[in-house]
Amino acid sequence: MNMQTRTFILGMVGVPALLALVFLSVYGEQSSAVIRRIMPRVPMLLTGSADFSSLDGGFATNIVISLCSMAIAIVAGAMLGTGLIARSGFVRLPCSLFMNLLRNSPWLVVLFAMLYLLPFEIEIFGLTVSLSPAVKAVIGLALPVTANIAEIFRGGVQAIPSGQWESASSLGYRRLQILRHVVIPQALPLMVPNLMTMYSMLFIGTSLVVVTGANDVLSVARTIIAVDGEAVATAIYIFVLLLFFLFCFPIAILTRRLEHRVGTGNP
Repeated sequence: MNMQTRTFILGMVGVPALLALVFLSVYGEQSSAVIRRIMPRVPMLLTGSADFSSLDGGFATNIVISLCSMAIAIVAGAMLGTGLIARSGFVRLPCSLFMNLLRNSPWLVVLFAMLYLLPFEIEIFGLTVSLSPAVKAVIGLALPVTANIAEIFRGGVQAIPSGQWESASSLGYRRLQILRHVVIPQALPLMVPNLMTMYSMLFIGTSLVVVTGANDVLSVARTIIAVDGEAVATAIYIFVLLLFFLFCFPIAILTRRLEHRVGTGNP
């Protein structure tokens, strides 16, 4: 059993046990009664519906927002990263300024900016498109992640020896062709662990979208606490914490495993 497997087993067993211990220390003899009260609320926390009939809220919303934001950020980050390594200063300088601005902006500030700067609906070719709080949250999270992915892209490309560029150039390839067919296929394995780490950070950051009014897990949790009373607040937040841990921890372990493989050159 390797170290990553031991860490995974220890984390998946130890952290839930620790949270259970915290729960028992808070509620004591009332623990079983509190569990019975919150169990009917689990479907709401997971999907936003009381019977798993839909996936329009709760933890499912956090997952959807994170996936959509990551997809946008990967495409935009690759484009911005290409600009960062451009030969022309007229392209490289604005891309560098834009990247540094977004990369050093607090995510919460960007979310608030998107909430108030973006309209509630826009008209595209005569079609009215509604920008819901969830859509604004996706855009607000994608912007700073785009900057970080652009930096990951640049670092991965620059890690490839310059001889690869020179060899491909001597064969008649243009710069973008070298980047697409020679450099990126070699740089991608170096980027993947960092991209996975970035996704973990992004997913944790979805806890901030509650400020936009999106029907995420924390928004649902606040509604449940308002209905059931403050007595269940600690139990609800412990459960939410467990959900985030169970989703992110396996990604962290897989990232370590990939980093080890890249570092050792094993397949």
